[in-house]
Amino acid sequence: MKRCTASLIGFVFIALALASVFSAQEYVSLVKRALDDSSFHWRSFEAEDVRLFYKPDSFAERHRVMLVRSAKASVEEVLKFLGEPGYDRILHVFYVDTRKEMDRIIGRPVAGYADWTGSGVFLVLNPEWRSFDTHEITHVLSMSLWGTPDPTSRWMVEGVAVSCDGWCQEYSVDEIASYLLSQDQLPPLHELFRNFAELGEIRAGFYAASVIGFVRNRYGPDALRDLWMNGSGDLSGSLGSTIDEIEASWKKYLKETAGNEIQIDLENIEELECG
Repeated sequence: MKRCTASLIGFVFIALALASVFSAQEYVSLVKRALDDSSFHWRSFEAEDVRLFYKPDSFAERHRVMLVRSAKASVEEVLKFLGEPGYDRILHVFYVDTRKEMDRIIGRPVAGYADWTGSGVFLVLNPEWRSFDTHEITHVLSMSLWGTPDPTSRWMVEGVAVSCDGWCQEYSVDEIASYLLSQDQLPPLHELFRNFAELGEIRAGFYAASVIGFVRNRYGPDALRDLWMNGSGDLSGSLGSTIDEIEASWKKYLKETAGNEIQIDLENIEELECG
């Protein structure tokens, strides 16, 4: 079954575009807008700092206990990845059945959306489509705790989220990046930093995610936060190496973690996405 409209890797472009046109008051109101739509007949389930919303008799309602546990686990996982001690707001997680319903709330028929200003996550979930809870929760926590990234580090917004989610279909982030590298589909690292939005969803998303994972594993979350806040223009300050040295080290890391002989069906990913 072919998936239409925005894919997982494209969500961040839509989110940032919408954020740029909404005022702060309107942006916060996305959670309120959803709750005020009585046609959804929302039911809720709360566990400490996570509150779920779903429609009666929906797939999400039938799995609400599992979903709230998954959301709480995602928050803990993302906080550990970011090296942050906690998140002191209630996270509102909305589940709908279709992208058409998402369009009514967000204004776009996307499969996932992060309202980091309003501490809200909106997700499509049904028996044929997994929700990308960790991906969208990462956007909320990273933007809330670290703020808007330096302009030279905008590539990190999606990179951190894809890296935290970790998988696409049966492939890991590093496996997809390794395959792309073996097919000469990844440009030099400085092009990722400068032209992230122009590289295409698959190349940009998994290239950035793999580099993020490498930096996190090699230098720790403090280095990630420094890159996010202070920019990627001069890596010698935050990482102690030139960009060419970082790129060479990342390629060595990629060979060790994923190898270079794995085969990835990119056409399948492009058609069916990561759900």
